[in-house]
Amino acid sequence: MLVVIAIIGTLIGLLLPAVQRARESARMATCSTNLRQIALGVCSYESARRSFPAGYDATPHEPALPEGTQHAWSSVILPTIDEQSLASRINYASRWDAPGGNDIASDQSVATYACASGIVPSIGKADYGGVAGSWIVEEGIPFAGAAGFSNGILFAVDADHRPARAASVTDGLSQTLLVAEAADRGTANEPADAPDATGRWARINCFAQSASFINTRGSDIASNHVGGAQVAFADGRVTFLSDMTEPRVLAAICTRNGGEAESSSRADK
Repeated sequence: MLVVIAIIGTLIGLLLPAVQRARESARMATCSTNLRQIALGVCSYESARRSFPAGYDATPHEPALPEGTQHAWSSVILPTIDEQSLASRINYASRWDAPGGNDIASDQSVATYACASGIVPSIGKADYGGVAGSWIVEEGIPFAGAAGFSNGILFAVDADHRPARAASVTDGLSQTLLVAEAADRGTANEPADAPDATGRWARINCFAQSASFINTRGSDIASNHVGGAQVAFADGRVTFLSDMTEPRVLAAICTRNGGEAESSSRADK
């Protein structure tokens, strides 16, 4: 009996890692599908309007909206990812969580915006964020300062910044990040009006990458996958980006017009 139990235990020990790998592979595939649908949705928006969506609306509308409506890109592209019903309940002229409709709609879950490997079940969750630019401070990397918050594609639009156009992506659409995994940024049941509320598809949901490596403390590009995170480029291509990607390359692919297309082409190799 003890021998049989030992054999069964050994078999379970051998099978468990394989089962876990299979489950993670399935989660990775679902995550990749989500990102591809999101990227195609953003590209469809750009094709129809000749400009990419704002990372979020920060244009002052005095006196009621001094900081803009704060509607995120992931809110305005809802019709292009088969979420027309949800989009029809949102008043984009009002604040993202305005009472009477926006407050309820913004709390809804959108399956496409949730990674299967996510852990935190936060309200209105978004495990994918728009890449606004690069604010990486590393030796050998030109530091853009304040411009680093808007030298990507999905950045805040205000009185001084207009939405990016495809023609302004001079590094090439295939060399410039559009959306990346940014998993589990929120906390369970976090109040919608919390000043530091993050990880919601309805509000802001874009960032300038500031950490030198992904999946490290302080990195916005982060996942629960081992070894890296999945990202989508502006041409719709989805790939897995290693967490060992060089800071110089990471900074290059987060910007649309830095002239680093040659170096960034090695990002996923």
